[in-house]
Amino acid sequence: MEIHVGVKFDVVHFTGEKIDDPRVGELIRIGKILTDKGFCPGNCGNLSFRVSKSFVITRVSVSLGKLTPEDFVLVKDVDFVGKKVICAGKSKPSSESMMHKMIYEARPDTQVILHAHTLSLKNAITTQKSYPYGTLEFARSAVEILKKHELVILKNHGFVSIGNTVEEAFKRIR
Repeated sequence: MEIHVGVKFDVVHFTGEKIDDPRVGELIRIGKILTDKGFCPGNCGNLSFRVSKSFVITRVSVSLGKLTPEDFVLVKDVDFVGKKVICAGKSKPSSESMMHKMIYEARPDTQVILHAHTLSLKNAITTQKSYPYGTLEFARSAVEILKKHELVILKNHGFVSIGNTVEEAFKRIR
């Protein structure tokens, strides 16, 4: 059963910056495929890609099957101690932004992260324990496995797939 404990972090907004990257279009396409496969019921799941020392992620409560370029948020930084996500623009980033940041820090080779809600994938290792999603404990459980693997199932939650490209991360879940 999914564990939810409410707001996990505060958001600090700065002036918006236009996100002009072809990976936005690739993630829009993948979001539709994941939804069509039944991996994204309701408004769950999130997708991101690295840009320099920051990353772009889908906004909170967006349907991955109906993404538009306006549904992406540039996260400039994450303060894990203060539980703050610093981002450009007015939209709130995904509730799992801290997990994405932690994965990018642990895996400098990773350029793309896909996360959706199926619990059954071949070749995936499952975390031993469930944690409330969006929390640091939740993020750490993913990172522990992703340090040595490219695909993890977060117990009672969904998968995280990483790669150097959108296509590479997507191939891992097929």
